[in-house]
This record gives sequence, structure tokens and C-alpha cells, in this order.
Amino acid sequence: MGTANSTPIPGGGTEGYHILKVQDNSPGQAAGLEAFFDFILAINTTRLDKDNDTLKEMLKNGDGQELILSVYSSKTQIVREVKIIPNSSWGGQGLLGVSIRFCSFAGANENVWHILDVHPNSPADKAGLRSHTDYIIGSDSIMHESEDLFMLIEAHEGRPLKLYVYNVELDTCREVSITPDSAWPGEGSLGCGIGYGYLHRIPVKKISQNKDIPAPPVIKPAVINNVMASASQVPEIINPP
Repeated sequence: MGTANSTPIPGGGTEGYHILKVQDNSPGQAAGLEAFFDFILAINTTRLDKDNDTLKEMLKNGDGQELILSVYSSKTQIVREVKIIPNSSWGGQGLLGVSIRFCSFAGANENVWHILDVHPNSPADKAGLRSHTDYIIGSDSIMHESEDLFMLIEAHEGRPLKLYVYNVELDTCREVSITPDSAWPGEGSLGCGIGYGYLHRIPVKKISQNKDIPAPPVIKPAVINNVMASASQVPEIINPP
């Protein structure tokens, strides 16, 4: 299993544009961009390590032309080249049809919540959550810490809560609507165990050895930052309130 440090980041640093949503039938979908896991680091040979209009202007100037994106995946922990053609007339919003947010991808694989045992007839069961193979990877609210999810659950008692869930067996993401209910006959308001920490991260997806992965392009300007590895989180299993 690889680590984030096993693949050099083009141009250094840990900043990029996090892809939050990919619209159906968009240029982004056609190029294989993946919501939540992918971060755009560079366009052609320009490193995108600052939150400015560089990406916007280069996409606008490249409307209808093939561009090369350097994309980091927190799932595979590699940087890959993505060929994409911005299109202002594809039929949806934006030139790529993706929603993005500038941020750091350091620790991106840490902020996930592993669904453990799902109890029959619980809110989690009714929402279709799957024991041990489902991971909560996001919501409409930004979540950075373990407690953020549980605070969100408490705030939505008796009201639908939208979560984005990745299934490791199917290798797919889906939207799940769940209604926390502390009055259901079982334990907790969701009726499932939730694991957070090192032992509950999404397993790194291995790339086939016989699949050729092109080397990332040389990025300029090269801004090399030393990235200190954060201390490992203590694994914990938490039952939601």
C-alpha cells in the first residue's frame, strides 16, 4: 500500500482545487474527474498553488482546445495527467461542469467516517448504508474533525441529512439522505457504529502494474515546500449520539 509521500507532487506544496461535484455529461465527467477525491494541481505547465483567477482565465482562453491537468487523487495517492477540453456550450454550468474549492489536500484521506455494523430497521439501514464497506466522505457542510459529523447529526435530529458516501467494493460515490432519530428502539440516532482514525481510512486503491501511468509534466514555477507529516490520529470507534 502506497503513501502520499511515495509520489512527488509537481511543483511542490499541498494546495490545489478540490473537486466537490462533477455534473453529468460535462467535460469534467468525460475526462474522468472524480468528486471529493480529485484535486487539480496544475493546468498545462502552470502550478495552481494560489487562489486567484489563473485557472479561470486559462480555461476561458482554452475554450474548445485540449488542455492538460495535473490531478492528485487522495484515493490512489498518485498524480495523473488528465486531458480535458473546456466547452462553454456543453449544456451545463461552467467550462468544465465541476464545482471546486481551493484548499490543501494534506490529510484529505483522513477526514472519512467508516460505517461499521448497521442495525436492522435503524435510520442507517433505511437510508441504505452498508456495513463495513461504506465511508462517509462529505456533506453540504465542511467537516474537518471527528466531532464535526456528530454535531451535524445532532443538529439534524428528525430532519433529513444529506451525506456523500463512498463504497469501497463498488468504487462508487452516492448521495444518501438519512434522518437521525434518537427515539428509534435501538442505540444512537443512526443505529450504526462509526469508526474514525488511522484504521478506518479508505484503503489506498492500487494501480495495476501493467497499466502505463504517464509521468507528470514539469511544472513551473517550481515552488518547493517542505511538508511535515502530521502525527497519526489515534483510531477510535464512536457511536453517534
